[in-house]
This record gives sequence, structure tokens and C-alpha cells, in this order.
Amino acid sequence: MREVRAPGVYFEPSEQRIAPLALGESGVPVFLGITRRGPLDRPVRINGEARFVELFGEALPDGYLGPALRGFFDNGGQDCYVLRIARVEGGPDDAVARVAHYTVLDAGGEPTLRIEAVDPGSWGNRVELTVTPTEPNRTFLTLDADAGETEVHVKSTHGLAPGTRIRVHDQNHTQWTTVRRVDGKRLLLTEPLERDFVSSAPTYVVAHAFDVHVRDFEREERFSGLSLAGASPQYVERTLNEQSALIRCTALRPDTPLEQSGPMALAAVRLEGGADGLVDLGPGDFIGHDRGPGDRRGLMSLVEYDLIDLVVMPDLMSAFERSTRFTLRGVEAVQEAAISLCERSLNRFALLDMPPGCDFEEALRWRRQFDSDKAALYFPWVIVLRDGKRQTVPPSGHVAGIYARSDRRVGVHKAPANEMVEGIVDLAVLLRDTHLATLNDTGINCMRPFGARGLRLWGARTTSSEPEWRYVNVRRTVSAIMAAIDTGMQWVVFEPNSPGLWKRIGRQVAAFLGQLYARGMLAGASAEEAFIVRCDRETNPTDVVEAGMLITEVWLSVTRPLEFIVFRLTQRLENEAQSAGEE
Repeated sequence: MREVRAPGVYFEPSEQRIAPLALGESGVPVFLGITRRGPLDRPVRINGEARFVELFGEALPDGYLGPALRGFFDNGGQDCYVLRIARVEGGPDDAVARVAHYTVLDAGGEPTLRIEAVDPGSWGNRVELTVTPTEPNRTFLTLDADAGETEVHVKSTHGLAPGTRIRVHDQNHTQWTTVRRVDGKRLLLTEPLERDFVSSAPTYVVAHAFDVHVRDFEREERFSGLSLAGASPQYVERTLNEQSALIRCTALRPDTPLEQSGPMALAAVRLEGGADGLVDLGPGDFIGHDRGPGDRRGLMSLVEYDLIDLVVMPDLMSAFERSTRFTLRGVEAVQEAAISLCERSLNRFALLDMPPGCDFEEALRWRRQFDSDKAALYFPWVIVLRDGKRQTVPPSGHVAGIYARSDRRVGVHKAPANEMVEGIVDLAVLLRDTHLATLNDTGINCMRPFGARGLRLWGARTTSSEPEWRYVNVRRTVSAIMAAIDTGMQWVVFEPNSPGLWKRIGRQVAAFLGQLYARGMLAGASAEEAFIVRCDRETNPTDVVEAGMLITEVWLSVTRPLEFIVFRLTQRLENEAQSAGEE
């Protein structure tokens, strides 16, 4: 209902709406692996093996990425990322990943289009390219056009659009030009007419374009009516780059007369020069580098992807087994780089495999090289069926699936342990209880058989030597809370640093932690015992405020897993019972 007011200025208070804090998605791993094709140095999200095959091709038979992904999905994982690793520098041409390509010439013999496979690899050498002129679309003038005019009137504009290359001709004269704009039955041209054209001659207007047909063994794509003019809705570079799953195009724009600027016809030529870059991979190919946005490789390319909270590297071990550039020291260097990446992130965690062939003693030696609360080691390797044959593979992919399943069913505060491992038929090393006790005490998480209960993941410890960060779920719970507060409190920046703001922050963080306590993520008989939030004059004295800072202290009591159950059994002797009865 309209309110009648006297003319003047009115102020209506409006409270700023702030989104409540919430935990982000967890149990989303990235798998670093070696593939036949796919983007390099850019993690791609997939939701199943079929999507993996579509983007990256069939898994390599001698690699561990395929079994790791299957283990992830078999154990309850739903979404993950795949980061393709290949050698892109520091080797001969046939050892470095390269993109297959072909250069298309125009009618004047000048390069006009560079066609490349969508990503590096020898798979691109199988891509066939066909270029043919589009069936000419012809209409005619309905009004005379004088020399110097920049427009003509035609009977039909079907097939004509901005950027269309056209030939205006009568029985004696021809002129090539380009359509600048279509207005009803009127064509506005980029160049003025050089002579008079009479409609009764007759004078024809013929549209010239070209078609591209591309295919490999799995896909086939057709693009019709393409143009070399950037203003055209069918501009070849934009159309192919946005719509093709096989190729990318660069228009080279040679200085060729318009009548010769169309690409020459090609009949099923293959792209060439593609290479996989899988020969002698080294630690540097996995670690990569970070030279800023647009120039990140390997592990370092993950710094931009906050949704990834688990790092899994099954093919690190296959590279170690196949490459002369890899040593155990190189494996350690890559795992250390993964840990460092996780330590620089709020909520990222590394799942590490032991090197192939490790026994009990070697596993203990490998464990001594790491001390971090952002990683966990898993032992032993597992045996799976692959194409009907037994194959021994690293366990990290199956473990990542258990993490995802546990996070989804209960929450990140649930220790990902005492869970059945699906998709495996045996373990590479069978451990005795004494071995399990030693490995667990040193921070190595093992798998063990339990008869009818199946093969189970039996450990949830980090590689940290600090008691407060001993358990995986404790570390990941605190990390998830930190990430949620970091994301949800960005509104605070540039707000007035005053007691009113401190109270708002305290209330918002306390409300968030209260919800987590109600879900069982925090320990304590009451919310007051589970957490404390302090944001006041004591945490923000004058020198802190004058420095433009705001400090909030959060104390948490996180639930810890139950590892040992002790029953005290006391036997009462029969003669002692009788004596007690006689008394």
C-alpha cells in the first residue's frame, strides 16, 4: 500500500545480510596420472570412468591411474579431478609432449589457418581434417547499384550474415567484397562498389564460405558455412574453438586479395607432429613450477583450485618403475612437494603410497622421512583384478574413495578407518598383529583382513610427530573449519574495526561452531566445553587496531577416534566364594 508523505528526504534502515558460515565440500581428490590424451597442467573434474575415457582415453595398461580411479568409485567416491602429467620440456622432440597440427593454405598459397589437436599427444596424429567450399548461395539485385555505393538490395538474404565473403558479378564484371551488416533485404558492404551494377543485367550476389569436417576413431564433427571474418557469427576460429572436442583453430589472417582468401580444399589430411611426452618422466614433471597465473605446471597448477582437498599420486609409482630419471630420492622429493603444497593450503591433505615392493622394514624406513600433519601413509599395496588378471597397485585410490564415502555419510570428523575396502581381492603383504602394532604406532595406516568382515582400512593417523595432530580426522576437521571461516568472513575486510564488529564476528563464529557441535563434530558435555570464541578488546588492543588488524581466538575440542578397547576381566575363584559364604 502506498504511503502518503510530505516532500522531503527519508532514510530507511536496511540491515546488511551476511551469509552464514558453512563447511565446504570435502572428500574431493585430484589424481595425478599419466594418460593417452587430455588437458595438461589443468585438473579436470569427472564423475565416473566413462567421463574419464571420454576426456583422457582408455587408461594405460601399465599405469596405476586406471585402477586408482576404479578403486575410488568402487569405494563410494563420486566426483574427483584428474591432472594429466607429461614431459613438456628438457628433452628431445619425440620425448616431449607436443600437439599434432596442420597448416591450411589459402588460394594464394599463403598460410591461413593453423589447426591443432585440442590437447597434446600422439592421438592427434589420427585426426583427419577435410575442408570443402560450402555450396554457393546465390541471389540477385532487385535495384540498380551505382559505383561508390556501399549497399545493395537483393531478393533474399538467406545464408548471408555480417562477415560473409560475397562475389557481385554480372556478365562482364566481378567484384569481391564482404557483408558488413544485413538490414532487411539490404546488404551493407565493407568496400564501395567499383562500377555500376544493373539489376536487369542480371547481377548476381554469391555467398562464399567453407565447411570443415574433422574426425578420429571415436568422434566425427561437421561445421558448415564458416567464415574468415571476425564479425561473422560463423567465424571459423571462434566456432571451432568453442564447439569442437577434437581441434583448436588459429586464423593467421594473411595479406591475400579477397578473391583468393578462402582456404584451399583438403581431402582427409591427417594432423601430424603429436607426441605423448611419456618417455623418461622425472620428478620435475610431477612437481612442476609456479611462475604466476597462466604459467603453472604439475603439482603447482593446483594452487588455484580450492575445491580439491585430497592429493593422490598413483602414477608416481609407475613413473618410478619405468623411468631411468626416477630414483627413490625422486619419489621422496615429489611426495615432499605434495606435502608442502598441502601445508600452504587451509584444507588440503595428501594420501601417500609406499614405493613398490616395500616390506615391513622398508615401510618403517620410508615413514621416517616425513613429519607433517597434512599427509598420511598407507601400506601395503593391494591386489585387484584388471582384465581378468591380478595386478598389484598402490592403495591411495581406494583410500580416497573411503575418505569421500565417510565424509558424505557422517562428516569430515569421522575417522576414515574400520571401513571395508571394496574392489580388491588380496593384499601384497599380510601383516601380523605385532607388525600392525608397530606400524600403527609409527603413523603408518595399514589394511588387514577380518574374515567375514572383509579387508578393512585399519588406521587413521597422520605423519605428524605432534600428539595433537596425530589423527587424520582431527587435522581435517580443524582444516575444514578454518577454510569455512576464511571463506565466510571475507565480508569483514574494510569494515570499521570497532567493538560492534567484534561482537558480530563472535556471534557468527559461535553460531557456526554451535551447529557443528550439534552434529557431533566437537567434543564436550556442552557447547561451552566444546569451543570458545574470543573477539574483544583483549584480543584487539590499540596497537593491533592501529595496525589495521583484527584478531579472533577460537578454541576447539575436536572428537578423537577410539583406537583401543580394553576390557578388564577378573576371575573369582570357587574356594574364595565358599569361604565368603561360610563367614
